Amino acid sequence: MFEKSASPAFTVVHKENYLKRELYALLKQDESIFDFIQQSALDGLWFWDLKNPENEWMNPKFWATLGYDPEIMPHKASSWQDIINQDDLALAIENFDKHCKNPKHPYDQVVRYEHKLGHTVWIHCKGIVIRDANNKPHRMIGAHTDVTKIKKAELKLKKQVERYQHIIDGTNIGIWEWNVQTGQTIFNERWVEIIGYTLLELDPVSINTWRKSVHPEDLQKFNQSFHDHFEGKTKCYECEVRLRHKNGNWIWVLDKGKVVSWTAKGEPEWVIGTHQEITKHKKDLENHKVFIEQAPGAIAMLDTNMCYIAHSRKWIEDYNIKDKNIIGKSHYEIFPEIGERWKKDHQNCLNGKILESNEDYFERSDGTIQWLSWKLHPWFTSNNKVGGIIMLTEDITRTKEAENRLKLSEKKFRENFENAAIGMAILDTTGKWLDVNNSLCEMLGYTLTELKSLSFQEITHPEDLMKDLGHMEDLLSGKISYCHIEKRYVHKNGKHVHVILSVSMLRDEYDNPLHFIAQISNITPRVHARDQLQKTLAELEGILEASTQVSIIGTDRDGIITTFNEGAENLLGYRREELISKEALQILHTKGELTKRSEELSNLFNRNINDFEVFTALPKNGKPDTQEWTYVRKDGSHFPVLLTVTAIKNNNKLEGYLAVAADISKLKNVEKELKSLLQVANDQNDRLQNFAHIVSHNLKSHSGNFSMLLDLYLQEHPELENDEIVKLFRLASDNLTETVKHLNEVVLMNTTVTEGLTSINLCKTINKVIHGVKLIAQKANVKIENAVDQSAKIMAVSAYLDSILLNFITNSIKYRSLTRDSYIILNAYHQDNYLVLCIEDNGIGIDLDRHHAKLFGMYKTFHEHKEARGIGLFITKNQVEAIGGKIDVESTVDVGTTFKVYFKYEKN
Repeated sequence: MFEKSASPAFTVVHKENYLKRELYALLKQDESIFDFIQQSALDGLWFWDLKNPENEWMNPKFWATLGYDPEIMPHKASSWQDIINQDDLALAIENFDKHCKNPKHPYDQVVRYEHKLGHTVWIHCKGIVIRDANNKPHRMIGAHTDVTKIKKAELKLKKQVERYQHIIDGTNIGIWEWNVQTGQTIFNERWVEIIGYTLLELDPVSINTWRKSVHPEDLQKFNQSFHDHFEGKTKCYECEVRLRHKNGNWIWVLDKGKVVSWTAKGEPEWVIGTHQEITKHKKDLENHKVFIEQAPGAIAMLDTNMCYIAHSRKWIEDYNIKDKNIIGKSHYEIFPEIGERWKKDHQNCLNGKILESNEDYFERSDGTIQWLSWKLHPWFTSNNKVGGIIMLTEDITRTKEAENRLKLSEKKFRENFENAAIGMAILDTTGKWLDVNNSLCEMLGYTLTELKSLSFQEITHPEDLMKDLGHMEDLLSGKISYCHIEKRYVHKNGKHVHVILSVSMLRDEYDNPLHFIAQISNITPRVHARDQLQKTLAELEGILEASTQVSIIGTDRDGIITTFNEGAENLLGYRREELISKEALQILHTKGELTKRSEELSNLFNRNINDFEVFTALPKNGKPDTQEWTYVRKDGSHFPVLLTVTAIKNNNKLEGYLAVAADISKLKNVEKELKSLLQVANDQNDRLQNFAHIVSHNLKSHSGNFSMLLDLYLQEHPELENDEIVKLFRLASDNLTETVKHLNEVVLMNTTVTEGLTSINLCKTINKVIHGVKLIAQKANVKIENAVDQSAKIMAVSAYLDSILLNFITNSIKYRSLTRDSYIILNAYHQDNYLVLCIEDNGIGIDLDRHHAKLFGMYKTFHEHKEARGIGLFITKNQVEAIGGKIDVESTVDVGTTFKVYFKYEKN
């Protein structure tokens, strides 16, 4: 019955086919045949004579769907058997045989035809056998529905889903979606795995699930980043925050996201984004299975008044018609939302035109949009007049929505790809970069164009290339589905970039390799830190063992010795095997010192502190404890050490303690000798001071007697007043008196102590001294300014302070510059434990390069001034030091001088 026949080699001249006439007659006689046509016919109709199987009538749409001209195609069964897929033909024959034997077995399958242009057309073919009076098959009617678009969309969607699923599997990043308006939040399994949970543990999740995990110090930044993005201040949301892990630790993650849809009011709706932290054992997204169901089209027959004559159940279902009995009712009554555009098409069809659209929208009364593929055919009465319209429609809303979802899915994955904080790339099977994101370009220093012109082999470190190529071959051969390795790339500037590379293989529907999907994380800082740590540990170990005269002992938290270096062995006489993990640190100390230290710390902390805690009470509170102790050697001998105990912590967790001790026996001996020498020096100093007092007193008496005798002699011999010899005696007497006076002042200063200091208002004292030299300053045309705070007070001896200020001010007047207007400015400020008085002038200055070392020496002068004696600065310096202060000087020749006098103040 399905046997092939040779195609006729002649032009077919069509006349009305007997099968067509018979079909129309059957339509009027048998309602079930009409119901079948309504439910099935859309892209072709055929009627087959089973008694004469070569005869088969096909309606024009049958051939038009396959690209052939219906006018020249014969109504023969053999005419379509050469263009149907032969595998599908065998299936159709099998279904036909079963349907003939058992009417309940449906003749229903999807087959492939070859279009006249060479491409494949997918046809949903349904049929029903019509039996004669003896219940024998004698006719068969069938309908075709073109489902090529659905099939193509299904295959395309499947490929896209598989492609992006491979991307997700390969990148291993956390994905999140948040509906800002509804609060709906979607996390993938990897997102919650990053913080140590599963989705079930956190269910139900919301944006608050996220916020509660954010560190309190980062919460404001977290919220502000979202706010800035929503306000349009940033192109995408990006924020580095800490999240609380299930184990209690804080982990850092880099979040990126972007608003992908907005409400009609311009408010953000859906936000999507990624987490940087990922692993290779979790998929980012669950597999999505998308099905496009094939539904038969709806069909309805209407008269010239657009009233229903008949309809299919699918028509009611597709349009959700509430009134099940619409026969005789107007189409416009059932669908009041029909507009003028549709009415115009209906009128054209009633005028004999065949209209169709593969994709059109129908706006329903509730505002929803229904997408349709429709065809309008006029039907004719027996007198060949238009009797009305046959409407064939198919609801393609699902297909349209699937296309929209696909576009949105592609957009989402593209956003994830481009916005990922880590490098992501797609490579061909030879290793050439096909697509890369900005993060990878920045990581390797190349532009997008430069990188896409290279292969990964060209920028891989030579030592890593063979290993990389081996993994590439394993992926191509299917031995492994992904790989996760550490390797090095060569940056454009020549430096090495250390990365973690995760690669998966994307294959086509026939399992042939298409592309590599790569995810690349830059770990260069981590590698450098690891190398530096290893170097530091090696150095520390070397230091530990090289310290042969310094005892370094480590303990656990309970005081049991865990480390005992060579220096400890040398100083204490033990071998490390004798003490490590066996003895506590107390074995090295005397009981008396342990008891004494216990009492000191107990009083300090107001609780009992005993045993090993005498060493750890301060360190475990963050303060190293440095004390002098007595160590006990293995042989029982004692020696003094300076011991410092510090806490050893790992991630702020106490692991133990480190005790570093140095033998200070020699230092103690030197200290003893120094104390002895100091006592001798103090005794000698006391004797020198007594000698100075005696000399000062005796010289003062003798000089006074000499001056008095000279005065008496001149009273008796006034005529000798101008005698040269007498003048020389007078000069020598005056100089001796002045020298004795200076010596007496020095002696008195050296014996003064600071216990008698009183609080003095510095500003008032300066004003008093300025007033005393007012006439001298006016005569010398020197301006004096007191800028010291009126509340400033210092600790001093009043007479000394007057002398100090008077000496500095008169010196500034004495050594003023005669070439410019002269000034003296006094101001003060606090520094450390001193109040610093600055006395600044613009006088002739001092050459400090020549005179700094002897500036405050006795009888040292630096200018050719007739009144220079070289005693003022010497006395002033001694006075300042006698009251616990010090003096600094800054000076430039012919620019000026600033003396800084450091006084103690009331705080001290």
